[in-house]
Amino acid sequence: MDTKERTEKLIIPLEGVASEHCALIIKKELKKIPEILVLQIEWNNKRALLETKNPSGILPKAIQVIRGLGYRVPTIKKSFSVLKMSC
Repeated sequence: MDTKERTEKLIIPLEGVASEHCALIIKKELKKIPEILVLQIEWNNKRALLETKNPSGILPKAIQVIRGLGYRVPTIKKSFSVLKMSC
């Protein structure tokens, strides 16, 4: 039996990252989040690649850091209807 916690990979799309310098700024700040185990910023692909054991806790923090630096993270809002609910 494997007792190690599994890590999950996250891909965060980035907007406004125009150069390698921008990518380095983002990487420097994201490195301050201790739960991020692996971090790579691909400025040419406009994305941040993260690996963590706590994706639901890291994602809001990472987005907040990126937006706080003045870069954008596109998001999509969706609504889902609930059918056949009796209570």
